[in-house]
Amino acid sequence: MEKRKPKQLYSKLFWTYTVIVLCIVSALTVYFLTVSQKHILDSNMEELDRVNTACINYIEETEEIADYLYKDLYRSKSKLDDLQAYLGLEPEEYQRYYLERYADTNDLVYEGIFNFLTEAFEAYSELEKVELISYKTFKMTECRPDQTIYPGKDGKTRLAMLQSSNYEQNGKLVYTKEIRRTDNMENVGCMIFTFEGEKQFQKIQETNEITQTVVLSEYEQPVFQDINAEKWITMLDQNKYYQEKSMTDQYTVYSFQKEEDAERIHMGTFFTIIGAGVAAVILGILLIEYYVRRLTRRVGGILEAMNEVTTGNLKVRLNVEHTTDELDMIAANFNNMCEELTLYIQKSYLAEIERKNAQMQALQSQINPHFLYNTLEAIRMKAICNGDREVGKMLYSMVGLFRSQIKEADVITLGQELDYCKQYLELFMFRYKGIFEYFLNCEPELLSIPVIKFILQPIVENYFIHGIDRERNDNRICIWAETKEHTLFLHVEDNGYGMKQVDIEKKNQELQTNLPEKEGEHSIGITNVNRRIKAVYGEEYGIFMETAKPAGLHVIITIKIEAGEEQ
Repeated sequence: MEKRKPKQLYSKLFWTYTVIVLCIVSALTVYFLTVSQKHILDSNMEELDRVNTACINYIEETEEIADYLYKDLYRSKSKLDDLQAYLGLEPEEYQRYYLERYADTNDLVYEGIFNFLTEAFEAYSELEKVELISYKTFKMTECRPDQTIYPGKDGKTRLAMLQSSNYEQNGKLVYTKEIRRTDNMENVGCMIFTFEGEKQFQKIQETNEITQTVVLSEYEQPVFQDINAEKWITMLDQNKYYQEKSMTDQYTVYSFQKEEDAERIHMGTFFTIIGAGVAAVILGILLIEYYVRRLTRRVGGILEAMNEVTTGNLKVRLNVEHTTDELDMIAANFNNMCEELTLYIQKSYLAEIERKNAQMQALQSQINPHFLYNTLEAIRMKAICNGDREVGKMLYSMVGLFRSQIKEADVITLGQELDYCKQYLELFMFRYKGIFEYFLNCEPELLSIPVIKFILQPIVENYFIHGIDRERNDNRICIWAETKEHTLFLHVEDNGYGMKQVDIEKKNQELQTNLPEKEGEHSIGITNVNRRIKAVYGEEYGIFMETAKPAGLHVIITIKIEAGEEQ
């Protein structure tokens, strides 16, 4: 049997486990990438909300400052009266009002509107300027933190500008507070508080690169917009932006993040996950290779041991690794089987060989007396008929046959067997001179094939007993040999009486089942030859009979050609 290493098993297991590892690691890699992406998105959404909240908190803080200053003004009657006088009187009249009031008080500092504004600028650094507009004259006075005052400006234009949607506040938060008389609630003017916004919004914006912020006034005037948010109006209508919106009474804050930016995994995180996946695949393949190689090596050891057993080597033993797995169970059972087979062969196989040898000798002894009787009968009949010198020739052929039967081994070559058969046919040529002929045909390369002795002679003898027609002079028997694959076919065909088809089928059935000859059976030679062949070569070999064409009997003998015996 050809020895084969379990390469196919190794390949199947290796690639199956490798594909499984690749699928698992790929699934885990995709999972971790998805989780990381979601974590990054959640973090960016939190940052988006934080930026928006920080901006709106600063706006609310400035609104609270403006409201506080406005309310604080109404809590001081002297300062409020001074402001109303400043807004309602001409400059010269206000100067007289200012001096008269200052003279009536004992305070070193006049508690007027400008003193109020100075304190406001000192308290709140975010406050950039305060503008005072009189509704009577629509003159505007601009006050700065450095106590500089710019009177006489156009208040009407300033108010119209603040209410125009085309006006850009350029990073300033502006709150307008109406000034009313406390006695009749008449509007006498307004105060405009302007706070710094751009620097604070930029400071908040710098903490997150992908967040873009836009701050709008109540008239949709852009107060602040990130340089990347120039098309913020179109961004409101697009689905590819995450948006956050917050509002106060006067201002609205929009914060945007591009979806692809918000969901983008950082390259460091991406390569870390991919690297971990690749490392896991490599480690998994190395472990698979070690495990599969170890497994197939054990399986290969079992196959090699089985091949050794098929060659007859029962001394082979397998190593049992004591892992208590199925392969260890197979190895242990294999070792026990070899030991039991060795004992069985010692007790039974040798006895069977002796029995077969005894059977062969018994079968051979059945043929020899029968052969001797027929030969002597032929000589006797010839002597009675002619008393001729040909009797000497017949005796010579007979002696040669007896000598070969006694001295030759049980296994001879096909050439020797054909030579014995020819000598036997020569004897009958003397007895039936002129009424039959024979033909032998065998390729030279087949003559050296070993066969057991006297497998053709009983078949030929059966022809002379049952098949030859003595009333004819064209009797013929042909013998030839051929091989197919590992089988030798010997053909014996005659043109004699033959057998009925029913009898042929019955005889073939008996030959196939290898039944022992029945008492009184006339074809004892054919039965013995068949049993000898099956005993030596196996049950699938033996004798088969069929009708010859146009008449007679065709006997086919099949013999196994042992390995190394084909030419």
